[in-house]
Amino acid sequence: MTVTFVLRLGDEGSAEGRKQYVRLPPPPEHPYNLRFVITAGSLASNKPVLFTNYPAEGSAFKRNAFRSLIFEYDVLSDPTLDVPILAPGVFQYYVEYQDWETGSRVRQDAKGTFVVDPRLLLAAPKTTGSERKSDADAHERALADMETMHHSQTTSGKTLLPLNGVSMLTVIPKWMPTLSSWPQYFAAFSKTGYNMVHFAPLNARGISNSPYSIFDQLALSDDLFDATISESEKEKELKSCLDKIRIENRILSATDIVWNHTACNSSWLLEHPEAGYNLATAPHLRSALEIEDALLAFSAEITESIDNAEQLETILNSVRTKVLPSVKLWEFYVVNVEAALAEMTAELSVSSREVENPPKESFRGKTAAELVELLRSAALIDKVDGNRFAKLIDVKKAASFLQLLSSDLPTLEVKLERYKQLLNDINLIYYKEHDEDLSTMLNNIASRAKYLRVEPHGPRLGKLTSKNPLVDLYFTRLPKNEITKGRHRDELSLANNGWIWNADPLVNFAAAESKAYLRREVIAWGDCVKLRYGNEPEDSPWLWSHQIAYTKKMARLFDGLRIDNCHSTPLHVASALLDAAREENPDLYVFAELFTGSEEQDIMFVAQLGINSLIREAMNADSPKELSRLVHRHGGQPVGSMTLPPESFPLKMLGLVASSPGSRPAELSETLVQLTGSSPHALFMDCTHDNETPHQRRAAVDTLANAAIVAMSDCAVGSVFGYDEIVPNLLDLVNETRKYPVPEHKVGIHAAKSVLYKARAKMAADGYAEVHVNQEHDFTSIHRLNPVTHEGYLLVARSAFKKQDSTKHGPIKLLNQNVKLLVSAELTMVNEPSGEGGLSMPCQLPSVPATTSNLSHGSANSGATGYISSLPCTLFLSDDLSTKKTGTTVTTNTVGKDGDFETVISIGNFPPGSFDLYRTFVSEPRQKETSGLYPRLWRLLGIEKKVAAYEIMLKLGHDVIGSGHCWYSDDKATMPPGLWEATKDLNTTDLNIALYRCGTEEEDTIGDGAYDVPGYGKLVYCGLQGLVSALQPIARENNLGHAIFGNLRSGTWIADYIFGRLEKHLPTYPRLAKLRDWLLERLSLVKRMSASFIPKYYCFVVFSAYHALIRRALSKSKSSKETAFDRPKSSLEALQDACSLMTFQLYGRVQSTGLVPATYPLEPLLARARPDGVDRERTPALAAGLPHFASQYMRCWGRDIFISLPGCFLQSGDFEAARAHLIAFGSTLRHGLIPNLLDQGIGPRYNARDAAWWWLYGVTQYCRSSPEGYAFLGVQVARRFIPKKRYRNPDYLAATEDEDDGAGDTYCAFDDASSAFMHKSTIAQLCHEIMERHAHGQRFREHNAGPRLDHAMRSEGFDLHIGVDWRNGLVEGGNRWNCGTWMDKMGDSEKARTKGVPATPRDGAAVEIVGLTKSALRWIVDDVLGKGLGAEWWKWDAVQIKDSDGNPKNVTYAEWNTLLQISFEKYFYIPIEPREDASHAVGDPKLIHRRGIYKDTVGASLDFMSFQLRPNICMAMVVAPELFDPDHARTALDIVKTSLVGPLGIKTLDPDDWAYRGVYDNANDGEDAAIAHGFNYHQGPEWVYPLGFFLRAYLYFFARAPGHDPTKIDEVYLYIQRVLLRHKEHILDGSKSPYAGLPELTNAEGAFCSGSCPTQAWSGAVMVELISDLLDGAH
Repeated sequence: MTVTFVLRLGDEGSAEGRKQYVRLPPPPEHPYNLRFVITAGSLASNKPVLFTNYPAEGSAFKRNAFRSLIFEYDVLSDPTLDVPILAPGVFQYYVEYQDWETGSRVRQDAKGTFVVDPRLLLAAPKTTGSERKSDADAHERALADMETMHHSQTTSGKTLLPLNGVSMLTVIPKWMPTLSSWPQYFAAFSKTGYNMVHFAPLNARGISNSPYSIFDQLALSDDLFDATISESEKEKELKSCLDKIRIENRILSATDIVWNHTACNSSWLLEHPEAGYNLATAPHLRSALEIEDALLAFSAEITESIDNAEQLETILNSVRTKVLPSVKLWEFYVVNVEAALAEMTAELSVSSREVENPPKESFRGKTAAELVELLRSAALIDKVDGNRFAKLIDVKKAASFLQLLSSDLPTLEVKLERYKQLLNDINLIYYKEHDEDLSTMLNNIASRAKYLRVEPHGPRLGKLTSKNPLVDLYFTRLPKNEITKGRHRDELSLANNGWIWNADPLVNFAAAESKAYLRREVIAWGDCVKLRYGNEPEDSPWLWSHQIAYTKKMARLFDGLRIDNCHSTPLHVASALLDAAREENPDLYVFAELFTGSEEQDIMFVAQLGINSLIREAMNADSPKELSRLVHRHGGQPVGSMTLPPESFPLKMLGLVASSPGSRPAELSETLVQLTGSSPHALFMDCTHDNETPHQRRAAVDTLANAAIVAMSDCAVGSVFGYDEIVPNLLDLVNETRKYPVPEHKVGIHAAKSVLYKARAKMAADGYAEVHVNQEHDFTSIHRLNPVTHEGYLLVARSAFKKQDSTKHGPIKLLNQNVKLLVSAELTMVNEPSGEGGLSMPCQLPSVPATTSNLSHGSANSGATGYISSLPCTLFLSDDLSTKKTGTTVTTNTVGKDGDFETVISIGNFPPGSFDLYRTFVSEPRQKETSGLYPRLWRLLGIEKKVAAYEIMLKLGHDVIGSGHCWYSDDKATMPPGLWEATKDLNTTDLNIALYRCGTEEEDTIGDGAYDVPGYGKLVYCGLQGLVSALQPIARENNLGHAIFGNLRSGTWIADYIFGRLEKHLPTYPRLAKLRDWLLERLSLVKRMSASFIPKYYCFVVFSAYHALIRRALSKSKSSKETAFDRPKSSLEALQDACSLMTFQLYGRVQSTGLVPATYPLEPLLARARPDGVDRERTPALAAGLPHFASQYMRCWGRDIFISLPGCFLQSGDFEAARAHLIAFGSTLRHGLIPNLLDQGIGPRYNARDAAWWWLYGVTQYCRSSPEGYAFLGVQVARRFIPKKRYRNPDYLAATEDEDDGAGDTYCAFDDASSAFMHKSTIAQLCHEIMERHAHGQRFREHNAGPRLDHAMRSEGFDLHIGVDWRNGLVEGGNRWNCGTWMDKMGDSEKARTKGVPATPRDGAAVEIVGLTKSALRWIVDDVLGKGLGAEWWKWDAVQIKDSDGNPKNVTYAEWNTLLQISFEKYFYIPIEPREDASHAVGDPKLIHRRGIYKDTVGASLDFMSFQLRPNICMAMVVAPELFDPDHARTALDIVKTSLVGPLGIKTLDPDDWAYRGVYDNANDGEDAAIAHGFNYHQGPEWVYPLGFFLRAYLYFFARAPGHDPTKIDEVYLYIQRVLLRHKEHILDGSKSPYAGLPELTNAEGAFCSGSCPTQAWSGAVMVELISDLLDGAH
C-alpha cells in the first residue's frame, strides 16, 4: 500500500496558518510520499516550481541549498509534486510561480517547514516466557497480561520506538559511578520500563562543579572512567558502554548540549576572549561593569552579616546614596556640555568662517521643545562605544543652526548661553532615561538581594564578601597571566550568562540594543560566561569551529540531544549546530525546554530547529485540575475522534514495522493523509532535575499518583533519577556530592512504574491515541484507547496536593465494555499502615550515613558523602481490589433486551497517592469473537482489519477539495458488505430520495420535514446529504462538542429518523428497501454503543452509505463516467462531479406537481400506478432551485429547465428525463410560446418570450447527443390546448393564418376531454410552429389577466407581443410593462411607487433571444434541411408571413438565417471608434456609455437600456458564436471580464451604470425605488449561471475561434480555473454550501444573499457544460 501525505498549499503557494509546520513519521525502508498540491486556479498554479532543501537521494543536507522541483500539471489538473521521504530531519520549502498578468516570476518569502521524525530503533527484545504463573505476585501478573506487547513489530531485527513511546530518565552523570559500574544501573532502568536515558552533560566540569558549566566541551569528564586515559580512549569507552546499553538493555541515550555558555574558568577563554561579550566585542556593557565593580568593592568593605530585612535595608540604602552615585552613571547618557561649549566657542570665534549648510526651516513659531528636537536630530552623534560622554555634537552643523537661530543676539557670550540651554535641554531627555534605568536597577538589586540574603525560600547567604557579594556576578574577570598579558583589559571582562523573567526569547539580552545587564534584569549564573557567536561564523570563527566539533562529538555518541537553555540560543546558531549534529546522526532525537509562553513562538523554534519534543512539566501543576488540563493538552486525541491526525498515523501502514493481521495488501490504491498542521510534540515529565519534588510541593505519596497520570499521556514521558526512589528534595546540581545507589525494583515506586510503562509501551506501539481525561475533586481518571479496536487502559488516580478534598469520585460507567483490573497501587510513607494482602514492597533504605530522624523529617542529608537517600515508604500492589481498597467494586449489569451490559466501577476507600489501572476491551481478549456488538459492526462495515477503519478516519479528515473524491470505485470489493447490493439498482429518483429532499419536498410527499437538531437547527436535506453537509466540516475539525454529536449521544432520534423516512418512501420507491435494511442493521448496533463511540460509528455508517450512493449517482452520469474512482480527483473533476450531482438534488417527484396532469394520454408521460398500487405515480420533474422552488406551481420553470437541460440531463446521459421535459413543455405550446411556469400543464403561464427559444435549443441539443437522435422529431405530443387550425393534423399547414376557426389557443381545463390533449403534433411540427408564429407575429392577452394571475402587474403588462422585424430578421417582442426574459423582476412596492413597473423589461430584440433564434436557424438549415437529418418528419423549408400588402409570403429558413447573420453586428455592436458608427445602426450616440460592447437589446422602449452593459451577450456568444466578429467578441469579453465578473457570479449590470445596485433584499420596505422589494434583482447582484456562459464564450473566442492567439491558450485555461476556484471551495464545503450546490445569485463581490436559492439548477448545469468544454478543448 502506498501512503501519501498531502499538503495543499494556499493561493500564493505558501502553507497557510498551522500548515506552516507539519510533522511526518519516521521514514520507512520503502519511502512514503509527501505530496504538495496547489489547487488549480490558485495564483501559484501558473508554472509553479517548488524549492526545497530536502536533499536528493544520495545527497547530503545543506540548509541553504535549495533545489528546484517541477510540479506535474496541465491546464486541467491541480499542480502536484511528490517528494519521496527517505531521511529524517527538518526541511524547508517555498514556491515560485509565474505572475498571471506580468509574466514575471514571483517567489514567496515565507517558507514552510516539514519535520520528519527520527527513526529511534531499539534492539530486538529478548525472548521471555509469558506464561502466567499462579504463584506470581501482582506485579508479575500485571506484566504478564501485557506480554502481547509490540515484539512482533520488528523490522531488520529492531523495534521502532515511536516518539509517543519514549520513556525517558534523566541522570546526572557526576552522581553515577564510573562507566564500568553502569550496567547494573541500566538493567534496573530497563526493568522499570525506561527506554531512553538522558544524561546531563558528561563533559569536563568547570570550577562550580555544575554539569552545565562546562570547562572543556571537547573533553569527557575524568570521573566517568576508572583510570586516566586519553580523550580518544574516553570517547571509545563511552561509545562502547552506550552501545552495550542500547543492545542489552534496549535503552537509547541522550545528553544535554550546552551552546549558550561555558564555564567561567574554561582555559580556552584566555586565548579566545572574543568568544564572549567583553568590552572589546560589546563596549555597551562598560557601564554595567563599572556598576558591578562598585558593588563588589562595597561588598568587600562590609563586615557585618545580613540576617534580616532591616539589616539588608541599611545596606541597600548605602547602595542608593553612596555606591551608585559614585559611579556617575549619568555620564554614559549625556553630552559633555562644557566640552561642547568649548568646541562651539572655537568654531564661532573664527570670524572668517562661513555658515555651512544653514537649515532651511524657518524657526519662527517653533516652541522651545521643537527647537531642541531640531538640533538633536540635526547635530547629535552617538558613538555607541560604551564610554562616558559618548554622545557628541557635530559642531559645524550646530554652529550653522545656532547662527541662524541667534542672528538677533548681540554677543558671542549671549549666543553661547543660548547654546548651553539647548544642550541642557537635550541632556534632559537622557537624564530622564538615566533615572528610569537607575530606578529599575535599584529595584532589581534590592529584589535579588532579598532573595539571596533574607527570604525564607532563598539560600540566605549571610555575610557580604568579595567572593560572596551583594548580588550575582554579572562578569567574569579573566586573570592577567602569560596567556593574556598581551590583551587589553577591556577584553578580559566577560559577561556571564543567565536568564530573565518573561523575556522575549528572540532578543539577545547581551546585545547592544538591550540594557538587561545595566538594569540588573538578568538572573545571572556566576559560573558561566555567555558565548558570542555573532551573526555568522566569520564574526567568531574559533567559537563556531569549537562548538561544531563539540556538537558533532555528542551526536556521534548519543541518540538524542537536549538543547539546554534553548529559548536563549540564537536561532541561526542552533540551526547551524543541529545541522552539524545531524550530519553525524540523521536520526538524532532533539528535545528542549522552551519558556516562550506562546505556542506560536514554540512552533517557530520547533520548525526552525526541527525539535522533536518540547519538555512539559507536571510538577508545575498546582492542583488536580491543572494537572488534568496538562494531560488533556498533551495527552492525545479525544475518545471517539472522527479523524486521525498525521502524528497518530499507524506506523504499521508505512511498513516501518512488520505487517500484522491488520495490514492491507500492498497492491491496493494509495492512502492519502491530509496534513493540516502540527503542534509541538510533548515530552511530559513527572519531574525534572530542575523541579522540586512532590514531597516539597505536594505530599510525598503523590509521587505515585503523579507518575501514573503522566504515564497515561499519549506523548513522550520522562522522569528524573531519584523520583522513583522518592528522594525527598530537589538535588543541588552544584553542591550535591553523594552518589546514586543502584536502583532496587522493590524500592520506591519502581514496581508500579514498570507496570505503567509496560502498558504505555503497548499503547504507543499499537496506536492508543485517544484519551479521555476526567477530573473530580482529587481524582483523575484517564481512559486511553485504540481508535479502532477500542482496547484501552483506564487509570483512576488520587492526587495528594497540599490542599486535599475528601469527596469521592463518582461511579465510572462503561457500556458494552469489559474491564479487568491489572494492578491496584498505593503508596504510604513510613509509619503508615501498609494494609493487608497483596504484595507490600517496603522502600529499603540504602547504605547511607543518615539517620532515621532526618528521613522522617523529609530532608536528605545533603552535606553527607555516600549515597543519595530516599524517604522510607511502602508500595502496595495487588490485582484484587478486595485486598486493599475496601468498597471499590467492579460490577456488570445487563441493559435492555439485546444482551447489552454496563460495567460500573464504584470507587470506595481510595487513599491519596494511589491508583488503579484497568484493562478495557469491547470483546474478550485473545479471542476471535465475531458475535459481539463491536466485532459484528466491524464485520458489517468491512473494517475487521484495522487499516480499513484507519482509512475511513483519514478520509473524514480530508480537506474541502479532497472531500470531493468518492470513497469507492466501481469495484464491489471496495465497499462494505452488502452496500453494493443495496445501491447498485437505484435509479435517479431513488437517489434523490436517499440523498436529498429539502424539507418542503418531504412535507409535500410524506408529510414530514427535515430533522431539527437542538442547538443547531434544521438539516437542509432529509436525505443523507443533509447529514453529511452538517457532519463533514465538524468531522474534519474533530469538533466532538458539536450539537449534532451531542444529539447523537443523547438519544437515537437521528438514526430513527433515517429509518422512518425511508420506510415511508418505500411504497413509491421499493428499491430503497435494501438500503433501508443496510442502514437499519448497522445503526441499530451503533445505537447500543457507549455514548463516546456513537458519533464516530454513526459517521462511519452514514458516510459509507453516502459515498456508495454518490458512486452510484456518478456512475449513472455520463459526464463522470470517464473519471476513475480509484485515484484522487483534480479539483476540476471534483467540481464537475459536484455540479453533476446537483441534478440528483433537483430532479425528483413531489405530490403537488409533476410534468403533466394525470389526463395526459401518451407515453412516456402516461399516468402510472404507484408500485404499491395505492395511488398514481407523479412524473418526476426538475426543480428550478431549492428550497424556494420545491413544490406546486413554482417548481418547474420553462427557461430554467431548458437552460439547465444540457448540463443536467444530456451531459449526464439521462436522456429519458430530458425527453420527458421536452415533451411535457412541448405539449403546452400556445401562442407560439412555451410557458415559463408549467404548473404540470394545468395552469401554465405564458409570460416568457425566451422559454420557447430555450426549449428549441434543448430539442437541438437532444437530437445531436441522444441515442434517439433526430428520430425524436417524429415523436407524437398531445396538445394541452387546441392549436391554431393551420397547425392541426392531419392537414398541417393547409390553412392560412386568416383561415383560422377561432378555436386555437383558447383556454380549456386540463380535464376537458373535448379539448385538452385531443390534438397531437410531432416534435418537428412544434418546432416549426414556434418558428413560424414568431415569424408571422402574435399579439394576445394572457388568460385570466388581472390580480389573480399577477398581483403586481399593470393591465398593459398582460398584453403580449412577439414577432420578427423583417428588415433585419431580429425576433422582438414585449412592452414597457412586462418582462419576458430571465431578468423578470416586477416592482411591487406601493411605498416606493414601483408596483407594476418592471425593473428590466428588455422589450424589443433581446440579445440572447436573437442568439437562440440564430442557433435554431443554423440547426434547421445545416442539419435538418442541409444534411437531411430528420427529413422523414421535417418537411418544411420556409415560414409563412404576410407581405406589406397583407398577403401570405414564404421566407425560407436559409433566407432568414442569412438575413440575421448579416444584421447582427450592424444592429448590436457599438464600435470602439465613433467614426465607425455610420456603418452600424448605433442609434443615439448620446446614450453610449461604453464602446466595444454589444447592446443588450435593440429597439427597447426605454432607449438607454439597449446600451447597458449586461452579461446576456455571453449567452448569444455560446449558442450562436457565428454571429460575432471574433475580434469584436474578444474586445467585448475583455470588458465583461474586467467590469462584471465577480467571485461566484457575474454582475447583472455595469457597476458604472447609474442604476447599479449590488445588494438584493426582497424584504426591503423602504422608499428607495431602486431597491425596494428587491427591485434591483437584476440590476447588479451577481448571478451564477450567466457566469458559466461568459466562461464558455471566453474559452471559445480566446482559445478556438478564428484569430485567437495560440500562445495564450494556457492563459485562457488558467484564467477560467482562477474564476472556478471559488466555486470549488464553495460547493465542496458543507459549511458554506450545506445544500451542496451552487447558488442562484450572490450580492456584490460574492457576499451571501439571503433571497437566493442556495442550490439552483442552471447554476450547476452551465458549469457542467463549461467543464465539458474545457475537457474537450484540452483533449
